[in-house]
Amino acid sequence: MGAPKNMVKGLIFMGIYTVVTIVIPLITFSYMRVLSIQGFAIELTQEGYESISFWIIAFGLLISGCAFFTYSSPKQSIRKGVFALIQVLINCLYMWSYKFSGATDIRIDIGGYGYVILIVTQLVLVYMGVYFLTIAIKIYDLVDFSINRQSIREARWQD
Repeated sequence: MGAPKNMVKGLIFMGIYTVVTIVIPLITFSYMRVLSIQGFAIELTQEGYESISFWIIAFGLLISGCAFFTYSSPKQSIRKGVFALIQVLINCLYMWSYKFSGATDIRIDIGGYGYVILIVTQLVLVYMGVYFLTIAIKIYDLVDFSINRQSIREARWQD
């Protein structure tokens, strides 16, 4: 009964991560691509949009796949610890890809008047700091699961 429940849990979390890491960012950047403020057409360049979309989809798929394996693994298992650590590392790469894809320095052309640049690099760096702390916690969990492997198995058999 535990394995099917874990598989369903993994699929649910994979769907949640797909929506959060792929669908919502793509909708946001698609909306920004044809934004109009007080009659001025503000457009994200096609090249910038394609670069941002590629990295969002590429890392979003990796994160969603790791989320499935993380959440479909048994509690306090080494497999769950390993996939959770991999998922956090890929989340770091996902956030860092925003910087290199141009999503943190978005140049928006205002028809006939020039352009505006939105710079959110500091926000990405704050998230990277939070992810560093999360990596430390996941490493601790993995070491704990490895050291206490026997007692975790015994507790599982008693339940």
